[in-house]
Amino acid sequence: MSDQHKPEGGIKEVLTSLMIAFAMALAFRGFVVEGFVIPTGSMAPTLLGMHMRFQAPENGANWPVGPWYYLDSGGQVPKPVQGRAPDRPVTVDIPHTGAPVPGGIRPLELTRSDIPRRSGDRIFVLKYLYQVFEPDRFDVVVFKNPTNPWENYIKRLVGLPGEQIALVDGDVFHRPASVRDPETLTSPWEGEGWQIGRKDPRVQRDLWYPVFDSRFSVLESRADFRPPWIGEGAWTFEDGIYTHAGPEPALLRWDAEQWPVTDFVHYNDNFSRPPQWARPDGFLQTRGRWTPVFPVSDIRSVISVEPEREDLAVEFRLRTRGHEFRARIADGACEVAMRAISDDEPWRVLDSGRAHLPTGRISTIEFWHVDQAVSLYIDGTLVCGGNTKGAYDWSPQERITYATGLSASEIMRDDTILFDARQYPNPELAWSFDRSPVRITRAGVYRDLFYQPTLSPPRQRGEPFRPARATHPTHPVNLAQGQYFVCGDNSAQSLDSRLMSTIDPWVDEQFETAEPGIIPRELLIGKAFFVYFPSLQWRGRIPVPDFGRMRFIR
Repeated sequence: MSDQHKPEGGIKEVLTSLMIAFAMALAFRGFVVEGFVIPTGSMAPTLLGMHMRFQAPENGANWPVGPWYYLDSGGQVPKPVQGRAPDRPVTVDIPHTGAPVPGGIRPLELTRSDIPRRSGDRIFVLKYLYQVFEPDRFDVVVFKNPTNPWENYIKRLVGLPGEQIALVDGDVFHRPASVRDPETLTSPWEGEGWQIGRKDPRVQRDLWYPVFDSRFSVLESRADFRPPWIGEGAWTFEDGIYTHAGPEPALLRWDAEQWPVTDFVHYNDNFSRPPQWARPDGFLQTRGRWTPVFPVSDIRSVISVEPEREDLAVEFRLRTRGHEFRARIADGACEVAMRAISDDEPWRVLDSGRAHLPTGRISTIEFWHVDQAVSLYIDGTLVCGGNTKGAYDWSPQERITYATGLSASEIMRDDTILFDARQYPNPELAWSFDRSPVRITRAGVYRDLFYQPTLSPPRQRGEPFRPARATHPTHPVNLAQGQYFVCGDNSAQSLDSRLMSTIDPWVDEQFETAEPGIIPRELLIGKAFFVYFPSLQWRGRIPVPDFGRMRFIR
């Protein structure tokens, strides 16, 4: 009988295969994709740093909040367990229950102790992509911090090479840096060539931040909860559902006075607020310092309607920035329009189309007013308007004048006037219904990112505070080739290009394009594209990722 065949060199082949696989993994990590951990909340809620997570039994809301307690005096190393019982609990506001701003409906509170700290999101970054392709505006990028090149930062790219950048009323404006304005202009924001940076609708859909959604309405057993929608007509409200039984006209109006739409982020809810927790000029105290809270006029309002008859007419109106914006669906047609707020100003129709709201089913209607464009969606499909057909174009000066009423000369005379949140009136919004009884199963308001105007701390003692870069016409940003401007999504708590006041000497020596607040192309590592381990937490010695929040990054 012949001997059984035995493979030769089995152990050697296994070791060789392992070495090859290890080398390929190192090469892949070094040159293609690498994982990074988000340490802080400057990009919240898009990307989360170390945080606590809460679940409210009152309405089912689930949300993150930044750490309260730290192991070090500098606030860099959060304690692994937050709110030790019994003397140091954590008390936070519950989303969708009130407006955490002066004069608003006081939110309901949730108190917890012994909360396990979660780690930051773990993300994949596509490295060296920008060696082949040019970065796009609003990419989420990882780069070496020019103030400390041993640190990696992650922000959203808002300014590209060869541009002049202005951050106005929360939005990004840009024009060629080569434009030279005539000396007769009071402000460069009055000049020619300005365009607003409009986000792709797929990106925008991921960036809407909830202000209120009736799906998270509090149970009726809580008498201290009052929804922000005020019904005018024969409305009933029960378990988050609004019902109007009659065919006569009816209105759902947003209570803008008691529930203003602002750029507040629940991630920033912090224990440092005093008993008199908000100042009358629109500031909250977070992380030991006063933080402005600004009204936001870039809004998405969404309703889910179930009409009783086919002839239901629906209209949405938004009053803001000295103008009124309208979307209307009636008689199988739809349109979006705008006009200046005055008795004799006619409507300017931006776009029209066909639309239908059938009976026997629920249709979801979305009105978007964002980046100086108006859009109307039904069941997720754009039916009217959009970034092209629904767009209107204002210069930065027109925008800030409409938003605040301030002229160019008033702004140029005062370096701080744009940083007073009281200069920005609250937007007013309402839905109206006619011809048919209707049932509203969802009514919500969301707001866009808002890049705050703020003051930059002095570089040396004794110097005055100055407007942060690009937030005032006296402090423009001109980007040369190879230079980029970045901002964090959590603008109130982000150290980004607006506020970076120093530059590392090595970076200054190595890169000709290095300037304080500017990111040289050589420091870009790559584009963040996927959260693969969201909010890792430890249960004993076992790490448990929150797999339900795995997602692509936009």
